[in-house]
Amino acid sequence: MRSFISRLALFGASATCVVAGTACTADVHDNTVDVHDNNANIDDAKVEFETDADVTNVQTSQAVHVEIVAEDVFLIAPTETPPPDRVNVAGHFQFYFDSMSSTPILITAEKSVDVMIPATATPGPHKLICRVHKHDGTPTQGTFELEVTVKATVTGG
Repeated sequence: MRSFISRLALFGASATCVVAGTACTADVHDNTVDVHDNNANIDDAKVEFETDADVTNVQTSQAVHVEIVAEDVFLIAPTETPPPDRVNVAGHFQFYFDSMSSTPILITAEKSVDVMIPATATPGPHKLICRVHKHDGTPTQGTFELEVTVKATVTGG
């Protein structure tokens, strides 16, 4: 009887693992976990970031460090080729200053970056905008904005 109960418990645990594993799989490489979410959709990508920088007092040509959190996107540099099973969710970040119709000031797949404030920025309020782009460069709706205030540079005479 004990043997039957043990087998039944083992079968139940195995079935739970199989059912739970159908939505996503995980690969471990070099002590890092890469989760393959088969339900991910890059069109639903979400992005946000945090910074410890004093964003109320930035200077032109100064870097603002940000830590990025993104969902539903497999991050890969635009110059690299994504694995075949990740092509549909492969993407990267493009950073803009004030407007997404301007030229990106940074394109990266890194989650910890220094974003340079343009030397041409005028004193006053501005925005750093991060948008998720598909690997082919197509923009998604995944955006995040960080308000920054550029202070006038004082020069000695």
